[in-house]
Amino acid sequence: MSHLQQYDAIVIGSGIGGLTVAAILSKFNHQKVLVLEQHFILGGFTQEFKRQEFQWDVGLHYVGEMGEGENGRLISDYITDSRLKWTKIPDPFETLVYPDFTFEVYSDPHRYQADLIQKFPDEKAGILRYFADLRRFSQWHGLRQATGFLPGRLGAIAQSLVNYFGRTFLQTTKDYLNQHFRNPQLKALLASAWGTYGLPPKESVFSIHALVMSSYLKGGWYPVGGAQEIAKQILPVIEQAGGGAIAQRQVTEIIVENGAAIGVRACKTHDPDAAIETYYAPVVISDAGAFNTYTKLLPVRERAMYGDAIQQFPKGHSVLLLFLGLKASPQALGFRGGHHWVYSSYDHDEAWQLQRNSPEQDINSCFLSFPSLNDPTARSHTAAVMVYADYECFTQWQKQPWRKRDADYYAFKDRITQRILDFLERHYPGFSDLIEFIDLSTPLTIAYFDASDRGAIYGIPFVPERLQQPWIGVKTPIQNLYLDRSRC
Repeated sequence: MSHLQQYDAIVIGSGIGGLTVAAILSKFNHQKVLVLEQHFILGGFTQEFKRQEFQWDVGLHYVGEMGEGENGRLISDYITDSRLKWTKIPDPFETLVYPDFTFEVYSDPHRYQADLIQKFPDEKAGILRYFADLRRFSQWHGLRQATGFLPGRLGAIAQSLVNYFGRTFLQTTKDYLNQHFRNPQLKALLASAWGTYGLPPKESVFSIHALVMSSYLKGGWYPVGGAQEIAKQILPVIEQAGGGAIAQRQVTEIIVENGAAIGVRACKTHDPDAAIETYYAPVVISDAGAFNTYTKLLPVRERAMYGDAIQQFPKGHSVLLLFLGLKASPQALGFRGGHHWVYSSYDHDEAWQLQRNSPEQDINSCFLSFPSLNDPTARSHTAAVMVYADYECFTQWQKQPWRKRDADYYAFKDRITQRILDFLERHYPGFSDLIEFIDLSTPLTIAYFDASDRGAIYGIPFVPERLQQPWIGVKTPIQNLYLDRSRC
């Protein structure tokens, strides 16, 4: 390969956002697009990995709006030429488990609403308003996103509407729930899936809660063949237009001349002796996130624009991911597919604070899913567990290489793993007997493979202040440089 190549556009990162924009450019304007991925596998959090005979996706547990004619499905069909197939996750697609009750969520918003009213009849007015507000707040969030690329006067009008209603829509999820509900069980239940956007009710802005929850009102979907099918089916669309994707290429710098991005410099990932490769394009799109783009990829002079502000902004949070290979189908214990949010209390904020700082001591909640039950083509039985933990719990090993960290690190992982398994066994007796293989990924693993700051899987946290920052948006102060919305 030549070390100097010209493209119509360069995309940094092959996550779902980066691949989507690359495919759209390839199809809509037949542009030659180059995607550069620092990992040795394309796909970002849609990739899969294998241990022994078991296979898991690393982060795609379910996707909303993939029914026929829904927005997500229309986009999926467009960027894959309809090659990517989806299967609906069995109902109840979510099971919410609390100390003294379990609530099942079905893929029918009318049934979901009716079930809530039946369980909490005194809260009927608030429940009806909540479902209306899911639509209203998510529409505002979508309008705010559109202001970044709507042209001229249309963009100005949209921005004025966003500003006018901004104060109303910038309240936290906790403030919204406290304002409209009295029952602590109901407030906890409605916020159960806060892990899908990475912040508990006290910190998260309600508009992101509304945006995510409204996308799941008609259920969740999973790609047939596993999450790896997403990148596999998008890539041919990019290649048909003359573009392509290169794995194990870490972008070291976005080249800026006269205030405009004109290309990137890259090298083979984790190879200190690798030669620098230069790629040019009149458009550069970063799927590496606002933090990495503004603090690491821009030249020093351009970093000064927002670098300090981003460094001082609240940091995103990370998770532990426990991947389990099973001896037999989890149906033996009554699981039918779907996802399980399991909590030991109704106070999400307090539970999160306890667990994130000391996962070795306190496992009080988890997200449990079964990839093998959701994918009809799965050849082995698997489960995946997500629990919350901060990067700071692992900083003493951050400079040690992947898979070559000292014995204390692996002993620490073993203790955490046992805590998680004990938690699962308490809620689902006999679960431990199903387990054949165990692999725990920590925030260090996530940071290594995703190149995210401190393993923050959702990037800049969705606090209210995030929506008021000038550096959060598709457009950047650098001409011809754009951020992929899914990572900014």
